[in-house]
Amino acid sequence: MTAKTVPFSTILLLITLYILQGVIIGFISAIPLYLDSRGAKWQEQGTFNFVVYPFSLKLAWAPIIDAVYITRFGRRKTWLLPIQYLLGIILFTLSFFLTQLIEELNIKYLTCIFFAVYFLLASQDICVDGWALLLLTNYNLQWASTCQTVGQTTGRFIGYTILMTFESANFTNRFIRKPLLLTTRSYGLFTIDQFIRWWAVAFILVSTIIALFKKEKQENNHLNVCQTYLSIFKLFKKTCIRQLTFLLLVSPMGYAATYAMTNLVLKKYGVPKETLGLLGIPLIFVKILTPFCIAKTNRQLTWYNRAYLPRLVMGIFIATFIFFTPHILSQWYFYPILICLFILNESLVYLMLVSRVGFYARVSDPCIGGTYITLLSMLGNLGASLSSSSVLYAAGWIKSDTLAYPILVGICFLFGCLWLFAQSRTMVRLQGLPIEEWRLLSVPIESDKISSETPELHSKEHEQQNMINANVIHD
Repeated sequence: MTAKTVPFSTILLLITLYILQGVIIGFISAIPLYLDSRGAKWQEQGTFNFVVYPFSLKLAWAPIIDAVYITRFGRRKTWLLPIQYLLGIILFTLSFFLTQLIEELNIKYLTCIFFAVYFLLASQDICVDGWALLLLTNYNLQWASTCQTVGQTTGRFIGYTILMTFESANFTNRFIRKPLLLTTRSYGLFTIDQFIRWWAVAFILVSTIIALFKKEKQENNHLNVCQTYLSIFKLFKKTCIRQLTFLLLVSPMGYAATYAMTNLVLKKYGVPKETLGLLGIPLIFVKILTPFCIAKTNRQLTWYNRAYLPRLVMGIFIATFIFFTPHILSQWYFYPILICLFILNESLVYLMLVSRVGFYARVSDPCIGGTYITLLSMLGNLGASLSSSSVLYAAGWIKSDTLAYPILVGICFLFGCLWLFAQSRTMVRLQGLPIEEWRLLSVPIESDKISSETPELHSKEHEQQNMINANVIHD
């Protein structure tokens, strides 16, 4: 049957929540550039990289968010609103001390503070992912991936590119104040403190609007906390989950050096941080348009598999070009070629990201929606975090900064090729499995077809939920 049109208000709500999340993630990803400008070493960058680990560990508390809630208030709003209010308060307070902490290279305090912020962002992500599955139950679930990718991409663009560009005094004086005949200043349009303060207020305002005007649908979730945790162990009894876990943990190592080190190496070679921000402007269109290119596909892992080797090859091209940066940085063709390489690379990055997240939404069991999709997302994030930390620490062991990047990109490339050769067939097999193989209870499902709700369907879903509860308890 033809899929129903998703209400615009639902898309707007989800994209807004993901934008808030993306802004802070983008902002935190810019902090290493500020630390580098103060002389931070590779090991210190590796220490700060630990702030991203809550996204890789959020499964530890996802069942609590899934199972414990106030029915009258709403399953998702019970957690979402307090988390976002707390984020707003923490970020607002931090805005008065952040510049000082960065200038003093107080890595330990910065790591602890942003680890806590990432913990709250990960918790918010659990709520939003689960809410998205509920809001889109009767529509094409690929929209969950599209809203997430578009929202987070827009947010990261604001939190990273806009911040890097307009916080820069050099860029603002040259391209804004001088053309408008304004007095030059020693700062940009805003400071890093003002930027984070504004978004702290945005968190509080959006949370208040949702609390006052958005009513949440009631969910018939009969699993308590213990049963929800047990459901995780039941999932890992499935061979397909164990195989997917291995894929998600190991596959990021193939492009880890390109992902974690490229911008830092460019910065060390003399590319200003505001220029790095500007390089993200043409990439935003690629990141937003890519999700719509495969919005209707039902073979997400096939696309992931097809894009993997080209992404490895792009890493080699980028590393080779950047190796010659000190000699060609002043040439007119440097930035056009760099932008073209970045566009090709980001096309592959987001093709893999959207296909992977779309696969999560496609196979996740609605009865533990937040926990299930969190489990799969966590595994992907954990693989990326471990591989990034590994290459950053490994870079510190290589005495030559000039050689560290190309050597590690080469090692990662060889590892990625071996991994693809060994696991390509596994991805094809996992893609071909019927949806019921991924669920807690193997009930035949008419895969990837959207149908209108009927009383009979509600009755079957209720019966299926009771069977799942019984299985979780007895197992």
